[in-house]
Amino acid sequence: MIFLSSDVFLEAMADIGKKSDAFCDLYLQRSLGHFATLEADKLEELASGVIRGCGFRLLRGGETHFGHIHRTTSGAVMKLICDTVEPLNISTKLPSMPQEELLTVNEGKEIPMIDASILRELSKIVSQESKYITKVTLKLSATQKEIAIYTSQGKLVRETRFLSRFAAQVIVESDGKLYTGYEASGYSVPLDRFLELANMKSIALEAARKALVGPECALCPAGKMPVVLSGEAGGTMIHEACGHALEGDIVYKDYSSFKGKLGEQVASPEVTLVDDATIKDAFGSYRYDDEGTPSQRTVLIENGILKAYLADVFCNKMWGLPLTGNGRRQSYMNPPTVRMSNTFLSPGKGKAEEIISKVPYGLFAKKLGGGETNPTSGDFLFHVEEGYMIEDGKITTPVRGAVLVGNGPQALKDILAVGDDIKLEVGFCGKNGQSVPVTDGQPTVLIKELVVGGSDL
Repeated sequence: MIFLSSDVFLEAMADIGKKSDAFCDLYLQRSLGHFATLEADKLEELASGVIRGCGFRLLRGGETHFGHIHRTTSGAVMKLICDTVEPLNISTKLPSMPQEELLTVNEGKEIPMIDASILRELSKIVSQESKYITKVTLKLSATQKEIAIYTSQGKLVRETRFLSRFAAQVIVESDGKLYTGYEASGYSVPLDRFLELANMKSIALEAARKALVGPECALCPAGKMPVVLSGEAGGTMIHEACGHALEGDIVYKDYSSFKGKLGEQVASPEVTLVDDATIKDAFGSYRYDDEGTPSQRTVLIENGILKAYLADVFCNKMWGLPLTGNGRRQSYMNPPTVRMSNTFLSPGKGKAEEIISKVPYGLFAKKLGGGETNPTSGDFLFHVEEGYMIEDGKITTPVRGAVLVGNGPQALKDILAVGDDIKLEVGFCGKNGQSVPVTDGQPTVLIKELVVGGSDL
């Protein structure tokens, strides 16, 4: 990756920032992506695409001014800056520039195409698992993103990011009813490295196993009861009901329930909650965030004590929050906002079997699905994708239709035990109309009591 005209743009950004008493950044991006989808043994998608563009943002007071273009030539980028700054009555002289490409690529350094035969072979293996399997859908994607970030503080960040992901969905039909199993894996690595790290066969077979459990499920009983969340539950509750409520903009603009509680006991002493974008190869990892701040490990809650909020440049300028390297954007077409990266509950000392054995009657939620949350209050409703009853300290009947209803901050206080196991699950987090790659994780966790709803879904 080659970057040209760096000094000119750094000087222009510094000049704008100085004369307007503002912070501004310039984000250039070139992304190459390969995508393949195999559905019911038919190749539905085998595509590649390149996007290229630039976004310019200026922060002044509580205002954000942003514009973007679908080019990265020097002349067009300088015009974007001028067009954004001019209505703000900022007196600065920006030089005219030739139409020189700012992001160029060294040939031979790009990720290879996807070999669809990998998916075809996997589909055959999964389909042979049971005569009740009616459809297998497999998706494999790989992207390579080259970025350059210029800031008014004289910083220039250059980075090449990789993202590879595989997902499997299996549908089973039994007695006229359909049951679905889903599993996915992803890493921030090139495709060839991903194929080494991810056991795609195991992932696809796990999706089949989940679907095949469906016909055996009984209707989940409703009521208040202890709930054990498996490490495979994916950290959904941690991310949705707790993590968002610790993002600086939600804390101060939407008045999260965690506002003003730094240094206070907000969770069980068993709870240590971390956001860490530095984990090697994790799906939500990066070296620098999308504002040029180095990534870091941030302890949000330590032994139940609230230690920090997540912050980007806007949160830092508005409320004085220390930068945590969590300014993220979906692409050059979006201004950055404070977002999680890899967010997880740290392992404790308990063993999963011992934790389950403490529950005379309750629900074991092995995997959570979608749901609804209110990041301001922390209230949540999550569907249980795979669940089992716990009776006399043992996992028994698989159940369907279970939903968990509760409050994130209260659930943190009601955690009685945390296991020594942990698993990170990959996904995409949506906020302000943008989606970014993240991982969520947790060990086995025992929550004293949640409302469990049962419905015939």
